[in-house]
Amino acid sequence: MEPAQETDCDADSVFLMEIMEINEKLAESKSDGILEEIDTLIKVKQEELTREVAAAFERDDLQEAKKLLAKMKYFANLKDKLKNKKIPS
Repeated sequence: MEPAQETDCDADSVFLMEIMEINEKLAESKSDGILEEIDTLIKVKQEELTREVAAAFERDDLQEAKKLLAKMKYFANLKDKLKNKKIPS
């Protein structure tokens, strides 16, 4: 295995841990304040990933763009869960 792949794996582990932590926070949250914090965090991450995807496309780095788009999908799912949590049952 090449060192770059191990680094990618480590980075993906860190990313997945971040997603899991946000998911847990979302599942446990009872206050609107925490939901707003999560909403802000998701927006910031989505904006950051959007910039990174644009840069990857500009460099013609389609593999990197593909990875980043997959990450964006995770945040889109979190956004949906957040919306469902905010709607009163």
